[in-house]
Amino acid sequence: MKKSAVLPILIVMIFISKSLFAQDSEYKAFHFGLKASPALSWFMPKDKKFTNNGSKLGFGYGLITEFGFSKNYAFSTGLEILNAGGKIGFPKSPDSTFYLVQNEDVTPTRTDTFLLQERNYRLRYVNLPLLLKLKTNQLGAMTYFGQFGFDVSFKWQAMANDNVNLNGTATTRNDVDITKDINFLRLALNVGLGAEYNLSGSTSLVFSVNYNNGFTNALRKNSKTLYNKKFTALEQNSVFNYVAFTVGVLF
Repeated sequence: MKKSAVLPILIVMIFISKSLFAQDSEYKAFHFGLKASPALSWFMPKDKKFTNNGSKLGFGYGLITEFGFSKNYAFSTGLEILNAGGKIGFPKSPDSTFYLVQNEDVTPTRTDTFLLQERNYRLRYVNLPLLLKLKTNQLGAMTYFGQFGFDVSFKWQAMANDNVNLNGTATTRNDVDITKDINFLRLALNVGLGAEYNLSGSTSLVFSVNYNNGFTNALRKNSKTLYNKKFTALEQNSVFNYVAFTVGVLF
C-alpha cells in the first residue's frame, strides 16, 4: 500500500466513526487499560539479492485507550513500546556488501572492512495504533471484536549482531549501532480479532491476535554504513511485519 492511500482511508474511517456516533448519541464510553504483547516479527526484503533469514520473538507493552461511539463501535488507540526484529541475509555475489565506518559529512573511509553475510536486527519502536473496533453484543460474560486500522511507529533504538567474514574467518560483531540505517517513521496496516471477558462492571480482560503488515521501507534506502566494493552506498528496501498476541485489562 502506498503512502498516498493512507490519508483517504483515514478520512473514510473518521466519516464512518462520526456516522456511527450520530446513530447512538447517548453512548459516550471511555475506557483505558494496560496491555502486554508477545510478538513474532520478521523482515520481507523487496530486493531478491537479500533474504529473510529468520524471525525474532519480541515483546510489547503499553497503554490502551478506547472512545466508544456506541456499544458496538469504538475508536481504539494508545501508546506501546515494541521490541522486535529479525534476520536478513546479504548478497553473496562478488560485489557483496562490506561493513564500513564513515565520518560525518566527509567522504567515507575504509576503517574496518568486513564481508557482511547476515544481520540480526534488534529494534525498539514507540508505537501508536489507530484502530476502528467492531464489537458484538455481550454474550454471557464475553464480547467478541474485530479491529482494522493503522500503526504509526517511531524509531527509538536500533542495534544488530552481524555475522561477518574477516580475512576468510567467520566471526560475529555484537551490539552494532545501526540507528542511522533504520528509518525514523514506520507505517503499517493493523488487523486483529479478539475477545473481552467481563470481570465486573466496566472492567474486562482483553485477548487479541493482530497481524501488523508494514508498507513503508523500514531500512534507510541508501545506507549510511554499508557500501559495496565499488564504494557506493548499499541500497536497502525491506518491510517489517509481525504477529502479536495481546493480553490486557480494560477499566
